[in-house]
Amino acid sequence: MEDYTNDAVKAVMAAYTPIEVKRLLHSHDEAMFVHHQDPKDIVEFYGTHNEDIHHWLLDDSHAFEFYANAMAAYNYAQAKCKCQHERDALQQEYLKDVVYIFIATVCYDLAASHDMIDMSMEEVENYQLAKELQHAKTKLTVIDGGKK
Repeated sequence: MEDYTNDAVKAVMAAYTPIEVKRLLHSHDEAMFVHHQDPKDIVEFYGTHNEDIHHWLLDDSHAFEFYANAMAAYNYAQAKCKCQHERDALQQEYLKDVVYIFIATVCYDLAASHDMIDMSMEEVENYQLAKELQHAKTKLTVIDGGKK
């Protein structure tokens, strides 16, 4: 049976390098979510993948606590808003929080599945360089028509 990976997970896997994943594990600072900084990018990612994101966060026992707390805080703060502008700004923050919780969870799972959690940054850099070298060799073999 083939493993099912949702499109949101695939998008994170395609965007974040092993080095970026390792950095994100060590610091959940917003700056570490390097491919999701602009509010338009965050809203676009959420709009494209919201169903996959929510299912993932509901099914992940560790992420669920963060997700549920974010949702509770959002609902509480929403009731305190005095105008639509405040509600819109709050919703923007909530979407960012949900996307960041999702990305952090996926990155942790990626690191765990590739035994990167206990690797040093140097080991992760070497791992990434080896992958890039293998990819370049494969690309050159295709360009050269498979000649060796």
